[in-house]
Amino acid sequence: MSTFENKIIPDQRFARRQNNEYNVFSAVVEDASTVNKWVGLEKPQRVLLDPQTYDMMKNKRIQWVFSKEECGIVACIINES
Repeated sequence: MSTFENKIIPDQRFARRQNNEYNVFSAVVEDASTVNKWVGLEKPQRVLLDPQTYDMMKNKRIQWVFSKEECGIVACIINES
């Protein structure tokens, strides 16, 4: 099991795309404005990932960790088994 913290600064952890609100997550990038192309996930949560983070997580079982203080996703747990 691996845990990745959300490196996106808290003020940039939400975004709108075509009238839908997304959580923004990156295990690599701190400033969301530096990413040119995001990968959008629709299920089980709407999440935008930078391409590097997406490559690390694709084809793996993931679990999002949300903050109680309403600042979105704070981490992702990848279950490797």
